[in-house]
Amino acid sequence: MGQSFQTGNEEVDRQFGDSIPIPSLMLIEGGHGSGKSAMVALFMKGLLDSDKKVLCITENTVKEYIENMKAITYNFSHAFLQNKLTIMPLHVYGIKWNREQSAYLLPVISKYISNSFKEANAVIIDSLSLLTVFSDATKILDFFTQCKYLVASGMTVIITIHPNDIPPDIAQRITGSVDVFLQLGATNVGGRDVKTCKIQKLIGAEVKPESGFAFEVDQVFGIKVVPISMANA
Repeated sequence: MGQSFQTGNEEVDRQFGDSIPIPSLMLIEGGHGSGKSAMVALFMKGLLDSDKKVLCITENTVKEYIENMKAITYNFSHAFLQNKLTIMPLHVYGIKWNREQSAYLLPVISKYISNSFKEANAVIIDSLSLLTVFSDATKILDFFTQCKYLVASGMTVIITIHPNDIPPDIAQRITGSVDVFLQLGATNVGGRDVKTCKIQKLIGAEVKPESGFAFEVDQVFGIKVVPISMANA
């Protein structure tokens, strides 16, 4: 029997068959405002609560990321101060990346993650956009191949992407290679704006997961599952 972790949110855990298998390579796709960062923060909280050390690579500064997560009830300050959570910001003030320099970002980050293998049990990249904007298909495929190797060695890798971050000609190959693939979106049901999570793929679940669910990002509860049929979403 493999390992798994719970998010600590019973409603969300129930949608995933009570827990999420690890190690795994998870891809979370969604447009702006679809709740990707909130969802990945919930997963990160679950991993930290399971005594996993996490490396988080983000487009925000350390302060911005911690404050943004606090605003939706996820307080990572203690984990950060206790060195259970390492936050690596991609943006560096005062530096402007040109196209040629940006093309090397993905291979550099891939090497950095590999070198962090002994210090982290899980890596979260939120999001992949900045890393792929000037990367060709070969660099992107090499990156995901490296992620698969890390997962095989025991590390969990969670990546958020926008729908157009990966070229269409290789997108199917990548989604086919991951262990977990979630597609997030937004819709309106009966005059109520909700976000949606479609569980397109979940390998290794002990209990069959739901096909998807609707949710809201609440400042008090974080991710809050909305009792709306996905058939109507």
